Amino acid sequence: LSAEASNDYAGALERVLAFKSAGGDTYLAAVRAGWLSYLNQDYDKAVQFYSTAARQEPRAITPHLGLTYTFLAQQKPKEALIAARNGLNIDQYNFKLLLIAGELLFNEGDFRKAETYFDRAHHLQPEDPIAMSWLGWSQINQRQVKLAARVFEKLMQINPDGYLVREGYAISHEPPPGGPGGPPPGFR
Repeated sequence: LSAEASNDYAGALERVLAFKSAGGDTYLAAVRAGWLSYLNQDYDKAVQFYSTAARQEPRAITPHLGLTYTFLAQQKPKEALIAARNGLNIDQYNFKLLLIAGELLFNEGDFRKAETYFDRAHHLQPEDPIAMSWLGWSQINQRQVKLAARVFEKLMQINPDGYLVREGYAISHEPPPGGPGGPPPGFR
């Protein structure tokens, strides 16, 4: 841990591999090696180590989180979504994976599926403004403006200066079409 604390990730990785060679726990070695490789930005090795850890402990969530974050760092959204969903198959209420999977689906334009993940995350942590905002925006993008209005009303109370909160509130509280200052065509 001291090598990791001083950002000597290669040195820390050597120690982990020595630990494994000396008969140490292979899962622990693989998951730690994945983390250290991730920190060292050696993402291909991180994927290998996390994949090994996932095979060794099929019900462990950490390797799936590691794979998800590694694929995100590599800018591989499809692989990140697969890894997140694999993790959610183990723990369907993992807040971090719900947000990541939802965001990836949102960015693909699959707002309905994204809303499902954001709704689950929001119900796990109703006070979390990030889950709440994503939920509201996924509803706006499905033209569920009335549902989004309630979400953005809460957000205005707890985090009015949050990212795109005021914009979401404005869109979800505009007059109906045909009235002055109505929403852009297609939003209602």
